[in-house]
Amino acid sequence: MIKLVPINAVKASEYNPRRNDEKRLALTELSLRKLGFLLPIYADETGEILSGHQRHLVAQRMGFTQIPVEFVSGKTLGERRAVNVLFNRATNDLQKQDTCEKIKRRLYDLDISGLTAELPDIEPGSPESYPCVHALRRMDTVLLAKANHRAFDTHIKQLAKSLERKIGSTMPIVIGEGKNVINGIGRLQVAAEAGRKVVPCVQISKEKEAFASAMLNLLSMDFDMKAAYADDLRFNSFMRERNTRETDADGNAALGDGFFKGIFPKNCGRDFCILQGAALEAWKRAYGVSVVDFGAGKLSNTRTLRKAGIHVSAFEPYFVTAGEKVHKEKSLELARQFLDEVEAGTLFSSVFISSVFNSVPFLEDRKQIAVIAAALCYPSGKVVCWCQSDKAPQFVNTKKKYLTAEKTLTFDLDYEPNTILGDLGAHPKVQKGHTEAEMREIFAPCFNQVIRLELISKFWYMEVGKPILDPAALAQALDFEFELPYPDGTTMGLSHRAREAFEHRLGLKLPPPVKKEETV
Repeated sequence: MIKLVPINAVKASEYNPRRNDEKRLALTELSLRKLGFLLPIYADETGEILSGHQRHLVAQRMGFTQIPVEFVSGKTLGERRAVNVLFNRATNDLQKQDTCEKIKRRLYDLDISGLTAELPDIEPGSPESYPCVHALRRMDTVLLAKANHRAFDTHIKQLAKSLERKIGSTMPIVIGEGKNVINGIGRLQVAAEAGRKVVPCVQISKEKEAFASAMLNLLSMDFDMKAAYADDLRFNSFMRERNTRETDADGNAALGDGFFKGIFPKNCGRDFCILQGAALEAWKRAYGVSVVDFGAGKLSNTRTLRKAGIHVSAFEPYFVTAGEKVHKEKSLELARQFLDEVEAGTLFSSVFISSVFNSVPFLEDRKQIAVIAAALCYPSGKVVCWCQSDKAPQFVNTKKKYLTAEKTLTFDLDYEPNTILGDLGAHPKVQKGHTEAEMREIFAPCFNQVIRLELISKFWYMEVGKPILDPAALAQALDFEFELPYPDGTTMGLSHRAREAFEHRLGLKLPPPVKKEETV
């Protein structure tokens, strides 16, 4: 239920990923001055804003003493952060391919002065400034759907459906004089398919339609995922339950593609639920008998290889149990065991980084992993990397209309090419498609030889050798990787132990940790 509350009854969250800029804040003020609050602000039960940060800020500047708010209850911090991202995408009627930069260009190409020249100002705080409260009406769903069904869109509908489920209510739909939807086409489609008789609507005059469409669908601040959501994207990189490996009748898991496609490109994982015979011998010739599974996920590949007699040291910072919950203690146990094996000095002939770079959210993070991998296989081993290319279907399909399931909702991010955000309503997760140049950039500083780099089934298969040992880079990488964040606000806390293990293994002394103030 939408309520008028004192403006200081709600407060901005600290994690909103939108970057304010004064040009668009000025447009937000113009929107409130000419249209009022067509949609409410959404906040949790403590008053923390989930959607509407910029309107709240601008309303304060304009002298509003009350604002329309709908309160959402029962959300943990992690759920609020996920819903915040979902609000930022699901409120606008945007296509999958509509990045912040694209809609900003469309907005700035409009003649805003011409759209608003004949629109009178609304006095802040007057009844007219709260149409989502005083002009809210229930409209016949079927009649609205018949008038607007040609604009229905599966992607927009799925976003609306996911948001509705997360907040437990339906946002109003903004319609014009002719019952044409200005904003909320996905919300209408959800209601129609659910068989609801009526939907909440705010109807505006024809003179306001074009400006309202621009403000509701194109006026959106840039995402700053790195600043506000970096930790979330890191610990949400875990392997999802739906990616569980296929097993044979005896429960043996299929081997992951990155562990065999380099020598058996035409085979599939189920061919190697048990690695044995000639295939095992070929595998040993290519990769050796002592390897690292870096980013081991649910340890399926580790177990399959160990059953074949391969010595495998496994590292997985985000081990996940049922319900997609990061099991921190198990993750730390795996990390400590891994560091013990590193310290023991076992020579690793191959270090596998298989399907890891797909979900590591930032380029600098991937480079840190490459540095650690070089130290693990130093002086004569190699690294095998398997990851999605920019030609993989999800990076192609996200740039066009495409039928998707709700759990695979994605949209393009701007901070790196071919980077998309998915799992919007639960655990927002980045997926990255790499180019050949990006693959070379990641490994060039820490390897002198590219043994092999080729595209296999839209994935990159890469082998690099002649590792370079850079103590300063390694110290920085260990301080990063073994202090990765966890959802409970803590970090792994094993950087000191990691330094000890690698120093003992390599017979060197690493530079001391860099103090935070020295990095500014």
